[in-house]
This record gives sequence, structure tokens and C-alpha cells, in this order.
Amino acid sequence: MSYQLEVIRYRDLLLVTAATRFVPGVTPLTLEIKGEDFTNVERVLINEIACPEFMIVDKKTVYAQLPENTSSISQIEVVSSAFTRREGSSKISFEIGNKTRKVNGILKLVQLFAKWVLQSPGSDIFDPSRGGGLQEIVGKVMTGKNMQSIYATLTRSISTTASQIRTAQSNQSGLALDERLMGAELLDLQIFEDQMEARARVRLSSMTGAEALAALQL
Repeated sequence: MSYQLEVIRYRDLLLVTAATRFVPGVTPLTLEIKGEDFTNVERVLINEIACPEFMIVDKKTVYAQLPENTSSISQIEVVSSAFTRREGSSKISFEIGNKTRKVNGILKLVQLFAKWVLQSPGSDIFDPSRGGGLQEIVGKVMTGKNMQSIYATLTRSISTTASQIRTAQSNQSGLALDERLMGAELLDLQIFEDQMEARARVRLSSMTGAEALAALQL
């Protein structure tokens, strides 16, 4: 079994169903957050800032301390400590310089795909052709009017990356079958014009038939 250093954390965003009140009698201000299953909460972010402290009260409830200087709440993210392959949203974070761990199996394959699909061709001096170039989409205007263009770019990036990975892996001996890419498919794309954001779901399959969902937020 082979391992790879985890430099991209790929974790599920747990479903938040409500955040309707501050916990009475608790200082600093602490928000009560409700969800379907908070058993494996690793981090809570409010407005994309990690909460200084949080506590899992029960399976459906988390108390999270508001970050400093938070005057209003526009976004809440509850991040799982595990990669569970649920059909929801996921969060990618780069771990270079932070605590890392070893990964293998389908999670290793997801990390590899995420790194390569985001990589811009020409950025690797040892292999200038490598990369799906998906970072080129980031920062572009996201509107319904150019939906077809964005979809085509995503499809091309995913197809190119999948082909590159399969070619590279064909020359690797001893690589586990659950770490060998069989296919990558764009399931859907959503455009959120107010947030200037696109969210894509990509289904990855390994040679063992195992599948994982890569949910990318651009």
C-alpha cells in the first residue's frame, strides 16, 4: 500500500439546518448551530474565519464562539474531520506549512486530481504540459450569459486532467487499484451571480469501482 503526503485537505462540509440564536449567558458571543450530524466536526468557520472555540453539544448541535470583530454573519461552514463521500459540498484547503498526514486509497486519488485539475499548464518546469488549468476560471465574471463557456472550460479541464493522470499512472508499477483513476465526470455546475461563484461536482472512479465526489467551489 502506498501513501502520499496530504498537502490538500479535502473534507466534507456538514449540512447546517439552522443558526437562530446566541447561547444565553455565555461570553464571548457563542452561536448555536443545528445540523443533521455533527459527530465528526473538526472546524467551524463564520464568514470564512475559523471560530476560536467550538463545542459539540450533541449529534445535531454545535456551539461556536464568534471570531473577533464579527458584526454580522453571512456564511457558516461546519467542516468534518473525515472524507465521507457524501453528495453535498466539500472544502479544499492547502496544508503546506501546517500539520499534514499520510493519505492513501480513494482520498489520495481525489487529492491528486484536485492538484492537477487546478494546476496551470507551464507551471511545472519538469512537465510544462501538465495541468487542467482550472485556476483560469477563478476571478472570471460568473453569469448565466456565459454559462455555456464556463461549462465547456470545466469539461475540457476535467477531461484533460483525467487523461494526464491515466497516462502517468500507466507507467507506475505497484500502484494500488483504488488509487488508479478510471474516469472523471462533471455531474453539474451551478452559478451564483451575487457571490461571483461557480460550484461544480465531479465524480471520480477508481479501477476498483470505488467512487468519490469532488465538489469544487471556484
